[in-house]
Amino acid sequence: MKGRQFCLAAGTAACAVALLLAFADSRAALAGWLTGFAFWSGLPIGALGLLMMMRLIPGPWRQELSYPAECTLVLLPFAAVAALPILLGLGALYPWVAEASSGYRAVYLSPAFFVLRTVAFFACLTAFALLLVVRPAWSGPVSAGGLIVYVLLATTIAVDWLMSRDPAFHSSGFGLYTLTNQMIIALSVLLVVRLTSGHPPDRPGVLGGLLLCALLFWAYFAFMQYFIIWSNNLPPSVAWYRQRGDGVWSAAEYAIAILQLAPAFLLFFPPIRNGIRWLLALSVAVLAGKMLEMVWLVMPTVQDHEAVGAIAALASLLGLGLLTKVVFGVAPLVLVRLERREARLPS
Repeated sequence: MKGRQFCLAAGTAACAVALLLAFADSRAALAGWLTGFAFWSGLPIGALGLLMMMRLIPGPWRQELSYPAECTLVLLPFAAVAALPILLGLGALYPWVAEASSGYRAVYLSPAFFVLRTVAFFACLTAFALLLVVRPAWSGPVSAGGLIVYVLLATTIAVDWLMSRDPAFHSSGFGLYTLTNQMIIALSVLLVVRLTSGHPPDRPGVLGGLLLCALLFWAYFAFMQYFIIWSNNLPPSVAWYRQRGDGVWSAAEYAIAILQLAPAFLLFFPPIRNGIRWLLALSVAVLAGKMLEMVWLVMPTVQDHEAVGAIAALASLLGLGLLTKVVFGVAPLVLVRLERREARLPS
């Protein structure tokens, strides 16, 4: 209990620091908040997609990861609340708010429609999560239809939250690239939770194979997006990559690649793929790579007050992470109440 109270107090304080930095530089501080939000919101968003696939695809991974994935869904309302500073600070975060547009672009890139899309996104995902938990008998059709809607919504919202920060940058694969990131974040956290639960998994090699496949998908989407843009010499999009390939961001690129491609390479070896300690260490390394990748995606656009942005990013990552741990800790109690409610509902 004391540990939970400490995490709650420390997490709240760190989030307050990140948001109060907006008085020094709203653009840099909110970019830092977006970094933490983009990383930690990926946990429940990615877990929902994984859970819907578990309900459709039988196998040992369902028994190993289904319950922690259900617990993670409790974080969806928390993620929606964490999006509020972004919605309130659209003008500081997104250049298109101050740009004059016409036609469809003026409608789509409008603050009101942006907020509406974000609210609808979390409402739909929360509805799917409730149906999966409260009505397990419906999980087959809910998951089959839900995955289609889920992919469409998640790829669209990725363009809103991240890609639209640079209106000149266009990539048809950015949504799938971001969705892959979210699922890898969720899968890595679920693996850490499962491997540290005190009861070792029956078939850790299956879990290692899942992580390997996820990392290979990420490598494909990340590289093909870069390859197509660079080979076609699309100046605005090339500039987006060049901005993230200079100075310290060049070193960050190499670190991101090493922290994810090295685990993928090691997972090809059965002794490592089946080793619980190896799998735990590689999952933590992948999470570190994903955290750095979110910083790399968001923070290079902050050219002034870099120190403010860096502190805000670190504070939001730490604060939202601690609060995520607190909410995740009470998730079993929430699931028990939902199951009891489900037992009282007419079939």
